[in-house]
Amino acid sequence: MGRYALIITATGAVDNVIEYDGSAPFTPPTGQELRVATDDAEPGGTWNGSAFVRAVVPDPTRTQVLMGEVTNPVASYDENDDPVNKTAEVVAAEKLELKNLLTAALVGGADLGQLETQTLLRLERE
Repeated sequence: MGRYALIITATGAVDNVIEYDGSAPFTPPTGQELRVATDDAEPGGTWNGSAFVRAVVPDPTRTQVLMGEVTNPVASYDENDDPVNKTAEVVAAEKLELKNLLTAALVGGADLGQLETQTLLRLERE
């Protein structure tokens, strides 16, 4: 069995990567072609005619980073791989920054998701 990519012929977008023996009867869906996949073949990536190109993964926004940080008490790990917790001042600063970012997004007309809305409400109550 080998890895094969199903590519949308019109755009070069990789629709899926499948396991296929390369010899059993198989007809790709209409508008798609089958190519032997390399390690760079992944759904969301592209085929440029000679090589697979991985999808660009955007860097997380500061709001996305802080959404994870405000629930994580660990600042770092010591030489024994034991967690070192954040100080109360760092936790308070992260929460205030996140609250301000979420409030600014809401005032700016952004449609906050359920998790962001719940987080903002929790931060306002604290």
